[in-house]
Amino acid sequence: MPRPRHGRRRPTRRCARPRAQVPAALAAALALLLTACSSSGVSVGPTTAPTPSSGTVFDLAVPPATASLRLVDETGRTFTLASLAGKTVVLADFLTLCQEICPLTSANLAAVAAAVRTTGLSQDVVVLEVTVDPGRDDVTHLAAYQKLFGAQPGWSFVTGAPADIDALWKSFGVATERRTITERPAPKDWLTQADLTYDIDHQDVVIVIGPDGHERWLINGTPAVREPSAVPSTLQRFLSEDGLANETAPPDPSWTPVDVEAAITYVTGHRVG
Repeated sequence: MPRPRHGRRRPTRRCARPRAQVPAALAAALALLLTACSSSGVSVGPTTAPTPSSGTVFDLAVPPATASLRLVDETGRTFTLASLAGKTVVLADFLTLCQEICPLTSANLAAVAAAVRTTGLSQDVVVLEVTVDPGRDDVTHLAAYQKLFGAQPGWSFVTGAPADIDALWKSFGVATERRTITERPAPKDWLTQADLTYDIDHQDVVIVIGPDGHERWLINGTPAVREPSAVPSTLQRFLSEDGLANETAPPDPSWTPVDVEAAITYVTGHRVG
């Protein structure tokens, strides 16, 4: 199994209409299908904890240029990945105006963040959801989204300058593509009620970065939520028909909070969940 490399794109799942065919321009750019390669039981990570049974295990340093990109959380606080050195970082891509998958990702990460707190690792593990849509995901949208989930410290929603966000996700090999919305009537922003004119197609990944600043684990697929009530009612109403289908019958490959918790356990050596 080839090892993931920065700058090489991983399989794409569309935030919008994930069951539809990926646009040809985007599909042509994709390479390196990552499937679970940890079934061999050979641990290549930093701990002696069991190797996760799902996702991809590897060891790849985050480039200094990526670690130094300026990020902004839902409170307006600026930070970098480098400033989180010494902590385990759970990193996922999302956008607040996604109707198909991102609210499900956040619902699963809510369970992960709760498990981290229960385990007493809140000072050692942080969960970051970083937008792929910095043009619309300002601090106001991020703070409102955080409030819907009742997120506590240690679980943040992040934006930044478009050039920095683009560089971040390109470095992690995450493909994105802007798509004009042609549906009529157009869906509306759940916060402002403005018509939405575009969406961002993107891969749906969760990455775990170790305290040493190395990527240690990645999973790419549809979040399988435990129950619809895990999604806040405002976002539940915002889900499209495809989003509701993903919620009740997520297409493979899919992942659950348990998968991410196993990866955190693997990286930190402390059982989570």
